[in-house]
Amino acid sequence: MEADPTLSIVIITKDTRELLEGLFDSIEKDTSLTSLGREIIVIDNASTDGTEKFVKSACPHARYIRNDRNAGFAVAVNQGARAAAGRYILLLNSDTRLIEGEVARMVATAEDIPDLGLMGPQLVYEDLSLQRSVAAVPGLTGEVIPGSGRVSQPASDGNTGPARDVESLIGAAIMIRKAAFDDLHGFDERFFFFLEETDFCVRARQKGYRVVFFPGARVIHLQGRTVRKTWVKGRMEYNISLRKFMKKHHGRLYLTAFDAVRLAKSLAFVIAVPLSLFGSRMRLRYSYYLNLVVWYMRACPDDAGLRG
Repeated sequence: MEADPTLSIVIITKDTRELLEGLFDSIEKDTSLTSLGREIIVIDNASTDGTEKFVKSACPHARYIRNDRNAGFAVAVNQGARAAAGRYILLLNSDTRLIEGEVARMVATAEDIPDLGLMGPQLVYEDLSLQRSVAAVPGLTGEVIPGSGRVSQPASDGNTGPARDVESLIGAAIMIRKAAFDDLHGFDERFFFFLEETDFCVRARQKGYRVVFFPGARVIHLQGRTVRKTWVKGRMEYNISLRKFMKKHHGRLYLTAFDAVRLAKSLAFVIAVPLSLFGSRMRLRYSYYLNLVVWYMRACPDDAGLRG
């Protein structure tokens, strides 16, 4: 690693050793990263699958930091950012894979945007078909009118197109200018998992930084691999973060209306669907909505999701 790297790669993991192998391999094969310093920092949220031994063997030049508990994504990102020496921080989920030359293209483009806060690439599936890479900021309108809160991703073939401003980015792979990250005091650690990147995008734009989607660079994302085994708990954790997001960015009346709509929709599903419980996917959805109703009845505690 160079004394003053341009890029610090920060990877957050929790029991995803098998995914890290593919990610490390893709980083190693991307020779264009060598000139950027390629500092690698792995934050391990108390894995029990042998991650520590694997990282130290497979990627000995990486800086490995292990937490004695699952501190959550935002806390781990802030740990990694504090340890990073690069002018840019590339946050990567363990279920991502780099394509040679694409991250270097992101850095080169970012250098020409002086007011850049953060940049997201075009996320793609393993077959390189396009994946959603930008997102709308959630709100009450999207709850009342289904589909109205969605954002249309700018057209792209995944390898062309200029950088353009967006509301928010999908957090699987995000490059953040370190100076902007420090100026915004990092991620809000009240978000355990989900929407921490959305909150950061909102705060960045409020402070005058640009939030940019760059379709001219691609990163492979094995979407859903890290939460598939705990889908209901994952959806509950999303709801916990969603409510915190609404409470933080809107007034009490707005939050009350938002809660009422979410609860009403969940109750309607629980009441209307039981006779249709004939498949595993429907049973899973029913379990989720039932858990959501119970969560509201319990005054929305933080322990109903992934950390419960």
